[in-house]
Amino acid sequence: MVTEIKGTGPQNVSAVDSAVRKVGQTTPTAPAEAPKSSDVVTLTDLGARLTQLTESVAQVPEVDKARVAELKSAIESGSYRIDDKAIADKMTAFETQVGRGGSAS
Repeated sequence: MVTEIKGTGPQNVSAVDSAVRKVGQTTPTAPAEAPKSSDVVTLTDLGARLTQLTESVAQVPEVDKARVAELKSAIESGSYRIDDKAIADKMTAFETQVGRGGSAS
């Protein structure tokens, strides 16, 4: 849509394109053109790899049920141990990265 703007405000906008109509007026809709037989879509190598990666990631379950069962069993039996130093180190590293605006590793 092409419009010509003069000054400010809606009263100063005039349609240059004759196909532009006021809001509320209906226009007949032309049927969609059927694709031509010569139309071809080509993915780049990167696009094809991204599509393949997206499809393979979609097949991976969100939860590792075996790992959840293993942890649940260890917690219930009392054999699960928390490494408080490792947790503190990770929290400190995270806070340091956030403070610098970087990414945590």
